[in-house]
This record gives sequence, C-alpha cells and structure tokens, in this order.
Amino acid sequence: MTDLLTKRRAPILDGRLSAAMELADNCRLFADIGADHGRLSAVMLLQDSNRRALVADISAPALQKSRDLLCRVGVSSRAVFAVANGLDALDSLAGEWPDTVFILGMGGDTLSGILRRGASRLHGAALILGAQTDLPLVRQTLCETGYCIRREVVASDRERDYILLRAEAGAAAYTEEELLLGPVLLRQLPLNWLPVLRRRQALLQKGIQAMRAAGLEKDAARLALFEREAGYVQRALERLRKE
Repeated sequence: MTDLLTKRRAPILDGRLSAAMELADNCRLFADIGADHGRLSAVMLLQDSNRRALVADISAPALQKSRDLLCRVGVSSRAVFAVANGLDALDSLAGEWPDTVFILGMGGDTLSGILRRGASRLHGAALILGAQTDLPLVRQTLCETGYCIRREVVASDRERDYILLRAEAGAAAYTEEELLLGPVLLRQLPLNWLPVLRRRQALLQKGIQAMRAAGLEKDAARLALFEREAGYVQRALERLRKE
C-alpha cells in the first residue's frame, strides 16, 4: 500500500524532462544541476531504488522545493542536497563522482560557462544537456572540454520543441553546419525535427531580409552567417523530404 501511495504522489514529467530521463540510460549516481522543482530527480529515484542523486541549485529557496518534493515521495534519504554554483555542487559528494550530470532549462551561454568552469570536476560523467538558446555555442564548448555528442533528440511539450543532447567523454571536431544544426540530427534526420527546421528557416529569412534592407557594415559578418545557416537548413529540409 505504501508503494502504491508513493506512486500516486509521484510527479508527472513533461515531454522535455521525460526525454532527458530517457537519455540517462542506466545511471546509478546522477547530479541534477539547477534542479529547481526537483521533479526529474524525484522520478529518477522512484524509478530505481538503487539509484542515488545529488540535487543542486544556486538558489536556496528553489532547492528547498526539491527537498520538499523528494521528502514527500519518500526518496530524500538517497539524495544529497547542495546550494552551489554550477558544477561546484559535485564537491558535495565527498570523493564520489556521478556517472551522469543533468544541466537543463537555462540559456546556452550560461550552460557553456558552467561546463568551462567545472570541466575538471566531471571525471568523464555523461552529460544530459538542454539549452534554451545558443545550442551551437554549447556544442562548441563540449568539443573544447573533451566531450563528443552521442545523441540528440527533439522533445515537445505544450507546442514547444526542445533539443536535448547526450554527450560523453571523447574527442570531437564539428563543422560549422554540425555546430549550427547538430551532428546527430543531421545524420539521423528524425521526422519531428522538421517543424524545428521550418521555424528556424523562417527566422533566418526574416533576419536576412532585415539586414539586407538596413545595409549596415556592422551586420556584414552576421548576415553572411545567417545566409550560410539558411543554406544548411534548406539542405536538411530537402533531405528530410526525401526520407
């Protein structure tokens, strides 16, 4: 009866967090960096009674929400809680190292900064990443910190699409096209990537038109990049239509 009641109280994950959890494979000790509400950590711990977690956030009030949720569903004894900036939280494990690290729900510039500052603390942990912006920067940062992208998925929730990455330790060098669109997405061409590409194409075309109309010298490099990316997007769309 207790197990049944716990399952009834378990939070429901949205499409983004469900996809992130699926990317984690069979992890045993994971870190949820920027955990906020704690739903991902709660479900991950409920899913496997042998699993443990580091639940961290830079905000003490946000972390308290996570602590309250994990206590409510009966899994807090398998979690370490830390108020910390980025991957500094890993020091709270006192000599242990997670096999998987989640960093989700923030901008690409912030996420990249976390990876650069904390790369020495990762010890080869798999990374599950979800950036709201600047994914090319995140992909480049992974290369610079000794990681390669193994999986990329498109997750949808409430008519919004998210691209999530799984990266593992290893050398990688990506072309501009791969940095902009994603090396795995370009290789696998998932059908649910199509609306993402179409929206990106529309935004690029709007930006190109505006910069061409303005004719400002300061926009020349950005315009050239937009034009190249538009070409990459068009090529990906043509390949998807042939699938």
